[in-house]
Amino acid sequence: MADSDPARQDPATRSFDRQFVIVGGGILLVLALLAWLPDITPPAAHGLISDVAHARVLSVLPSTDQSAPIATIQYVDGARAGDQDQAQVEGPSGQLQLPDYEPGDDVIVAIDTNPDGTQTASIIDRWRLPLLRNLVGAFAIVTILVAGWRGIRALVSLALTVVLAVKLLIPALLAGWNPVALAIALGTLITVATLVLTQGLNRQVLAAVLGTMVGLLVTGVLAVVVTKAAQFTISQGSEQITFLQQLTQGQIDLSGLLLAAVIFGGLGVLNDVAISQAATVDELRAVSPTMPRLELYRRTMNVGIAHLGATINTLVFAYLGAALPLLVVLAIQVESFNLTVNEEIIAVEVVRTLVGSIGILLAVPATTAIAAWFARPEVARGPAPALVPTAEAAGEAPVRVRRPRRPPSPPTPPPAPVVE
Repeated sequence: MADSDPARQDPATRSFDRQFVIVGGGILLVLALLAWLPDITPPAAHGLISDVAHARVLSVLPSTDQSAPIATIQYVDGARAGDQDQAQVEGPSGQLQLPDYEPGDDVIVAIDTNPDGTQTASIIDRWRLPLLRNLVGAFAIVTILVAGWRGIRALVSLALTVVLAVKLLIPALLAGWNPVALAIALGTLITVATLVLTQGLNRQVLAAVLGTMVGLLVTGVLAVVVTKAAQFTISQGSEQITFLQQLTQGQIDLSGLLLAAVIFGGLGVLNDVAISQAATVDELRAVSPTMPRLELYRRTMNVGIAHLGATINTLVFAYLGAALPLLVVLAIQVESFNLTVNEEIIAVEVVRTLVGSIGILLAVPATTAIAAWFARPEVARGPAPALVPTAEAAGEAPVRVRRPRRPPSPPTPPPAPVVE
């Protein structure tokens, strides 16, 4: 009969059981959200853009002076699976440069309904889902091989984040919810869920969550204040926002949508620095249980300050990489650096970078202070008395000590005679 007492189980078995429960609970949570989270997307939001379908190219007629290339396609899946149609060849996102499609290529087809009820089809891009699926699988395998159970927990938390974004964030934005409040609330929820899944439920996770909340609040308030002071337009230099404004006809707070993008843009780095500071406090406390809280805070901040330089550079490089083509275009068109930075589309990126960086900078001391407060020092005790090792403890043979014999007592003298 197996021993069912948890205290007597092998430590490796207990660790496996704990990891299995955490991962299983996270997977069940993801599946429950997918199955039971209601769709809050307003009905008017559906059908704003063309329907899309997966099709395969059968043949392509080259372009002429009067018409663009026309392809014969066959739908692969969906309600039209097996049907053939004629589709005009277009570039991705309306680009003028057309891809060189050949028979057998899988493509994405946009289907538009005309006012008279007829439908027209257009090839708008290549079908890349199998490649992306394989890349996701390779990423998952490498993550598990490198990080083990911690990697599996990170993948589950990543799936939870994607589900919350698709099932809650985007529908709530389309329904007209306040983007800034939604970003702060959902960012906090995602932080709690991901940190508990990846790190477990302990005091360092609690400190990291509270520190992240401080950073999110600071970032949200600063984003609102600075954006209002800069007097950006509603589109803030974004073509996607202009397109979205035309589709939604003012139903979405577009300026708030970009503020929410600022908050979510720094959330990942914010989580990283918060959990790093909280973990550093716990490690230093384990090394020195009697270290005063102020000294613990000071030493942990030394580590955080050394980490902040690379952290801020990470955020700056992320925004720089996204805006690099635009910066090159502006550098060609405008000779003055000051005039280039003053352009709204560049000023928006500067505001995002600096506001996000300020939130991260302030989250470091906040998280460190909270974690140091939770890590109560032990009371120092006096040194224990030194123990003298015995011969057995030193590995030597015991020495027999002979006790000295007690000298014999003198004989008791006889009692004196009694004189009458």
